Amino acid sequence: MITINNTDNGNILNDYSKYLSLLMYFERGVNNNITGKRRRELTIKLVARFNIISPLIIRWLYGISRHQALEHLNKLVKENLLIMVQTHRSPDGRVYTLSYDGSKYAEDVLSIQIYFRSAKNPALNINQNSILHDLICLYVSMRGIQNTLADRTRSPLWGGFVTEIEFKRLFKSHNVRNVDGILKMNGDSYIALEVEHSFKNKNAREQILQKWLYAIKNGYYSKVFLFSHSVDIFYDIKRFHKQLFEELPNRFDKKTRQPILTDSDVELLKSSIIFRTKFCDEISELFYQ
Repeated sequence: MITINNTDNGNILNDYSKYLSLLMYFERGVNNNITGKRRRELTIKLVARFNIISPLIIRWLYGISRHQALEHLNKLVKENLLIMVQTHRSPDGRVYTLSYDGSKYAEDVLSIQIYFRSAKNPALNINQNSILHDLICLYVSMRGIQNTLADRTRSPLWGGFVTEIEFKRLFKSHNVRNVDGILKMNGDSYIALEVEHSFKNKNAREQILQKWLYAIKNGYYSKVFLFSHSVDIFYDIKRFHKQLFEELPNRFDKKTRQPILTDSDVELLKSSIIFRTKFCDEISELFYQ
């Protein structure tokens, strides 16, 4: 049974504020010089916040060719702001991360402290196992910021975001699941972003449910948005959720002798978990083809 701790909700939201206020929207300038400057600054901001970027992301975000995306990134390498790391884990066969000079520049444009870890081999600063996952998180976060209507009128799906890296630095409790991001919605509600790009077993899904519930009850966020490239992964998650929502109210914690989930916990979770199928085709086309 999950209970609400004496967590100050106002403090949690205040912790988010410095990240949510960062300007991340990209808009072309009135001339190539201004456009180039905006691309340069935003690329550095994104690498500072997500740790990596790839030509694929640059091509999509700025609406340019792969050749132009490589030119843009390699120019930043020549300026000693980025470091290129070759890896088969990226759809492009490479990713880019910050150099020391890049981290100092990022601090200037973001006005927040950037944590830089020096390593003789820059690849050691990147989690190779999560590269694809991290790039999808970056895409989804920016996809909502850059959203437009059919007539190209700007219509953002959320006003700002906190990245997984930033969330981990803010909250170190083992009770809180390290979600893939926090999205600030209209009306000042806060949504957890979760990218699911692989199948998990039932035990893992049970633990995730309990940690989501803890975070929702303690004010870290009010709902969870799930994104994936595969509707089959969503079907699998829903199948486990259905089983667990039936089983857990009838299973008891050995220490407290209380149900692992109450009926009200189950209803809260059901109403708080949103599967965003709209993004499946986009993610699949961009990252898996």
